[in-house]
Amino acid sequence: MSQWSVTPHQVGLPSIPSLDGLLVRTASGDADAFADLYDRVAPRLLGFIRRFVADPQEAEDVAFDVFLDVWRRAARFDPRHGSALAWILQSAHGRAVSGETGTGAEIALSA
Repeated sequence: MSQWSVTPHQVGLPSIPSLDGLLVRTASGDADAFADLYDRVAPRLLGFIRRFVADPQEAEDVAFDVFLDVWRRAARFDPRHGSALAWILQSAHGRAVSGETGTGAEIALSA
């Protein structure tokens, strides 16, 4: 760390949870962590999916399915094997190139 580096705590700012931490908390059923993860990842995820899926509605369907899968399978995430973002994008890539969309499932988050 350079002599000019400061942490958010040192300047009175709250620390921002890592995506890995949010995914680990999601695995325990933390709906607030999932919402924060969604807010931070959704724009990047949708842009990534649009590289493979031309139709905007279909791309949104894939993104929905990916986040549903993230909620259901978060306990399988292991930060020792890669980042949360890589784990999510890998799932998105698989769905986008296979054309698997439209699970029709509804997600119910309970605190």
